Amino acid sequence: MRSPKLIGFIAAASVLAACSGQNSSVMSHPGSAGMTHSIVHALVAPGRAGQMAIMPGAPRGLGSVHPSFTAGTSCTYVTDNFSGNVNVYNSHRVLAGTIGPGYGWGAYAVHTSTLSAVFLGRNDGSGSVDVYTPCSSTMTGTVTGLGTGGSAYGIGGFRGAGKPGYASDWSVGDIAYWATGTGTAVSKLDPLMPLPYFVEVDKHNKVWLDGYDSSFGAEDVDVCSKIITSCKTMVSISGGFPGGIQMDSNEQLYVNNQFGQLTSYDCSSLTSCTLTGSFTYSNGSNPLDYTATALDPLLKHTLWGANIFLCPDGCSFGLASDAQPQSLPLNTATLGAPTPEWDNTETLGTARYKPDTP
Repeated sequence: MRSPKLIGFIAAASVLAACSGQNSSVMSHPGSAGMTHSIVHALVAPGRAGQMAIMPGAPRGLGSVHPSFTAGTSCTYVTDNFSGNVNVYNSHRVLAGTIGPGYGWGAYAVHTSTLSAVFLGRNDGSGSVDVYTPCSSTMTGTVTGLGTGGSAYGIGGFRGAGKPGYASDWSVGDIAYWATGTGTAVSKLDPLMPLPYFVEVDKHNKVWLDGYDSSFGAEDVDVCSKIITSCKTMVSISGGFPGGIQMDSNEQLYVNNQFGQLTSYDCSSLTSCTLTGSFTYSNGSNPLDYTATALDPLLKHTLWGANIFLCPDGCSFGLASDAQPQSLPLNTATLGAPTPEWDNTETLGTARYKPDTP
């Protein structure tokens, strides 16, 4: 286990200050020359300061203060780190209900022949993940975390009954590993990455991690063995702020650097990743910040971002959130219609559930 890092609340004014000005970031890719892109700042502070910006206040215990609901067979999840609530929207992007408080971190949906479930990371310092029936308020179980004071920010795996599951224990730096997708996690470490944020599992059962390098000066994407005993850095974005990774069935990797830019890579060789596209979803007049991403499992050409932005109508905290879809591939991407604006929130997770596989 790594030593927990000091984390706490940064006032909204400090968070908003991070979005002013421009940042020039050099993005380097194994086997290719570095490329320079001019991109806007994230809405939460990057680097070590970012560890303080995205955990406001003390952890909140689990609560059940919202009525039961169902959202049909297709739905979108958005988690809010301020309140600890999770909003669930139906296929028409209409709010069906709210789960919480006690969450506000990672959200992850899976549908296989042996398991259909949605996983929500708790905000009580346990690192545990609660399991829900998709598109409803019905909780069906819990996988127990490491209990080291962290929260499950990135969640991945659980691709069927008895299959392994993973979660980043943010901001402790460990990876929680459930060998059979049940019970109590054991700790795993990527020796190349002191602070993992996000987890993805590919069709070869290799584990992909998105987080900071040892200098906290670059966003790295590492690929590791199933039980995280060996890892290799596949993508490195100098100055990047870890913002989520997704991999589709064609082994296209999508990386978000939280400065308003997504990049895609062909990682099918499993030995290197080749840049295939990029898309700038944010700009100076309309700054957006995806704090996590999710591939739409039915609309195979859509990527969703857990999106925070400056509140346009002057809400008291200064920030608002939604789930923002965009088309793929990145080189021709356009933004779609988001879920409704959710004022005074800082979303850190999003998930899409539909009865289909990627």
